[in-house]
Amino acid sequence: MSDTCWLNMTFVKEDLPKFKTVLQHRMYDGKFWDEEDSDAETMDVIIYDANYGWCDEIASLADAGLTFTVSHGAGGEYGPRNYVCYKGNLVGCDADFEGTPVVQVSKEGVDKKSLDNCMKYYEVLKKIVANRG
Repeated sequence: MSDTCWLNMTFVKEDLPKFKTVLQHRMYDGKFWDEEDSDAETMDVIIYDANYGWCDEIASLADAGLTFTVSHGAGGEYGPRNYVCYKGNLVGCDADFEGTPVVQVSKEGVDKKSLDNCMKYYEVLKKIVANRG
């Protein structure tokens, strides 16, 4: 049984061999993605049937010390989420259905952990953008 969603991942093209090594069990015909849209420096890949939002795969990529961004849609048991990882430093935050990070708010007020996660997400994202140059 699975709970799948779409997933979009972006990383630098020079890291593709490392991604293939970590995701070798997810590869089909030499690829782990369904479509690719890339430029000279980055890979932008889409996985349409990411089982449980590729939670385990994202953790494995972070454990390997890789740098990437991920946005995935909602599944049956979870909502949309964004991740950013810089050299293994993985941060996740809730997102809306357009992929924009969101902070949880209830009648008690702003959820501090949710706010902290969004702030960390943007801090790490700035490092990635700055290092792509």
